[in-house]
Amino acid sequence: MKFKYTFLLCLVLMSVNIFADIQNRQEVTQTIISSSENIVTHTVVKGETVYSIAATYKTNVREIYKLNPDAENGIKAGDKLKIQKTNEAPAEYSNHLIEPKETLYSVSKMYKITEEDIKRANPGLNESTFSIGKTIRIPRFDFMPEIIVSDVSLATVVTNSYTDYKVQKGETLYSIGKAYNVSVENLLNSNTSLRDGGLKEGMTIRIPQGQIQTQPIDYTNINNQANISSPHASQGEMVKVGVLLPFKDDKGSIQKEKLVEYYEGFLLAVKNMKEKGLNAEVYGFDIGTEKNTKKLESLLETYEMNNLHLVIGGVSKQQIDILSEFSRNTGIKYAIPFGASKNIESIPTLFQMTTSHSSRYPEVIDAFKRQYSNANIVFVSEAGSNNDKSDFVNELKKGLSGSNIQFKTTASSESLADDIQYTLDATRQTVLIPTSSSELTLRRLFIALNTINPTNVSLFGYPEWQAYPQHRINLHKYDSRIYGIFFADDQQKEAQEFIYEYKRWYNKDLISSLPKYGYMGYDAGIYFLTALNRFGSEFETYLDELRVPLIQSVFHFKKLGTEKGGYINEGLYFIHYKVNSEIEKTDVSNKW
Repeated sequence: MKFKYTFLLCLVLMSVNIFADIQNRQEVTQTIISSSENIVTHTVVKGETVYSIAATYKTNVREIYKLNPDAENGIKAGDKLKIQKTNEAPAEYSNHLIEPKETLYSVSKMYKITEEDIKRANPGLNESTFSIGKTIRIPRFDFMPEIIVSDVSLATVVTNSYTDYKVQKGETLYSIGKAYNVSVENLLNSNTSLRDGGLKEGMTIRIPQGQIQTQPIDYTNINNQANISSPHASQGEMVKVGVLLPFKDDKGSIQKEKLVEYYEGFLLAVKNMKEKGLNAEVYGFDIGTEKNTKKLESLLETYEMNNLHLVIGGVSKQQIDILSEFSRNTGIKYAIPFGASKNIESIPTLFQMTTSHSSRYPEVIDAFKRQYSNANIVFVSEAGSNNDKSDFVNELKKGLSGSNIQFKTTASSESLADDIQYTLDATRQTVLIPTSSSELTLRRLFIALNTINPTNVSLFGYPEWQAYPQHRINLHKYDSRIYGIFFADDQQKEAQEFIYEYKRWYNKDLISSLPKYGYMGYDAGIYFLTALNRFGSEFETYLDELRVPLIQSVFHFKKLGTEKGGYINEGLYFIHYKVNSEIEKTDVSNKW
């Protein structure tokens, strides 16, 4: 793969410098191009890494290692590397206004591209036609490498302070950046209007003081230096978070593109939190396939991993088990985004984010009784139904009987309309509960209801109904409610803003799925980064004070068992499709 992901990662973090170690170079990079083989001989300068060189040449670390096997043992200034040059066309362009003292060479270095790249984007441009005041096109390459190269992770350092600066006559982005020890790319990403209009005398720009940097971490060559004690962060201090997922597993239980989307959503949460004062280092790691955990085990021995304050990740049982034990042994908090840990009751540092709907049945039933205790309750068992919700129906009937609340069941004859008509009560509200969540059952139910056109009738149903947008009008018509541990209304302000930002930074739409993985990653990031930023490493002490507005998830963590137990999310929504076409999402989680 190529390096699109790294490029987009830079964009999403506003003021990004992909490789901070590049900006203070004292030497000039030397290259000799062999046109016959399209090979570049690159002379390494002080501060460069294999990862940064790969980004410069729009290739990846693995390809460099193929041509330079000795580089796997490390590189140093003066080393010469063979690099396969690519001729990839740029994905898009930005504009640059040529300023005094700028040259074709300085502009190419400013944007980390070659002079030839600029010339190809501007036919007829050369040293003699490169003149002050001219606007030229800067190619922005849409390169798509491995998401996270097998031997490299990305660390995102986030701080949030800025200084306003008034541009003086004769100044350039390069000179301002040099004066403030900030890269030109960071200045451009902190002042996006500069990409189109250029720098002008008298304008005010933002100078990032604490920079957001995406830096490579080669964890295969890190000495194993695990901390004796658990890493600790106090309120407002720098926190370190690792996101560990099988990004490249083609045969995993979760589509790898969805895992990428999860991480992208998480990074948008980092961007959001940065604006609220977050100081953090965020590491993204590919951990291999779900079944082969050797890479994960090796990673967990590194110094970086043992100095995190929070780990989020793991998909398979094997990965979750290993990460759970890592959390037990180090005291590092571990948030499980998918699945469950068998040791949740014996490891106090675990946070299980998702649970099965069946485990939430007691909360659903309690909320149902509060909502419909005085209603005419009817279970609809239509002929031919697959009755896939019989487990919930049976539990609900037990709960109603235990509270002396009466209910009815339809006769399940050939005429569903007649069956429903027979159960209606003119003196009070009737709530219908089908015994199946299938689209076919819902469609038959609406046909029957629209035939008899009853008044004062509501529906109560299931999370699966979110997947049937063709029935949304009728869900509103019959004042329907469903339960769920996830729900997002794409028409709501928060979701619309996320969709806009996601499209803006990643140039693609969210994958159509329930739940949406971009929302999941964003919600997890907002919740846990807020917890760390507001309360520090011991945020579990303040869980009852932590109320964070989320897009799709609902988090209410409850401690299991004794002090040795971890925390499980008991969050639950009731979603109300109101007759006025609005959607009301109510958190009905039991409070402890």
